[in-house]
Amino acid sequence: MDKEKRFILGLVIIGVINLFVALMTIAFWIGHLLANRFPKTLPVPDNLYNAFAIPDLVMSWLLIIGAFGLLRFKKTGYVCSLIGIGMWLFDVLLVAGLTGLFKISIVVPSLIFCLWALFYLWRKRTLFQHFYD
Repeated sequence: MDKEKRFILGLVIIGVINLFVALMTIAFWIGHLLANRFPKTLPVPDNLYNAFAIPDLVMSWLLIIGAFGLLRFKKTGYVCSLIGIGMWLFDVLLVAGLTGLFKISIVVPSLIFCLWALFYLWRKRTLFQHFYD
């Protein structure tokens, strides 16, 4: 692989942000479910609020796998990143719907990043069609 393909800034940015989001999501849910250290962030009943944990943890693992896979130009990383970012986009839109954009400082940057990352990854899809896991 030539030098240009070993370092693509957009993929590095997506990988780093995905890894950060995944680790913070895991830390939040571990803290909330095991130690009840964090307050609720959405105005919903407890049983509905705790139902977000499993999809968020699945999203986190997809983002982690995707982050490392993107940096290695693996097709698995590409697919996991697309699915993970899609799940994150759903989370962002759900929070926007539940809070009525009350949490706009969290929703808008996440929404912009998700849309940009999905568009960017789709444009760079040819990088991942030539390499097989």
